[in-house]
Amino acid sequence: MPASRTFAWLALAAAGVAALVVVFAPTYTSCSSDAACHSDSALAVNGAWIVFVVSVPVVLTLIPVLIDHRVVRTIAAVVLWLCCVVALLSVGLFFVPAAILMTIAATRRDPIHAGNGSIIDP
Repeated sequence: MPASRTFAWLALAAAGVAALVVVFAPTYTSCSSDAACHSDSALAVNGAWIVFVVSVPVVLTLIPVLIDHRVVRTIAAVVLWLCCVVALLSVGLFFVPAAILMTIAATRRDPIHAGNGSIIDP
């Protein structure tokens, strides 16, 4: 498997893990006046719509895995970075590792196979 495809798969895995952490990890804390604090997950606080929000970066990283083309990986990396910046104060920071991995996947050049079975490095 080419290195760019491997990094695209790693980006998908990172986005999947980030989505699970955002939805199910106790990332919200609330304290009452008698100093009793408790934590809740984003799913408990925001409801089921948070699943749609975190599925957008996962789908963005899935597309380059299904369509193995450098332009698709580049577009996915740019849009994923835009999602991270727009949602930076809420869930965007969780998807930065996936954006980094997708950027690496987009910038990697795979070797070109010559007609005689050898590999030409572009």
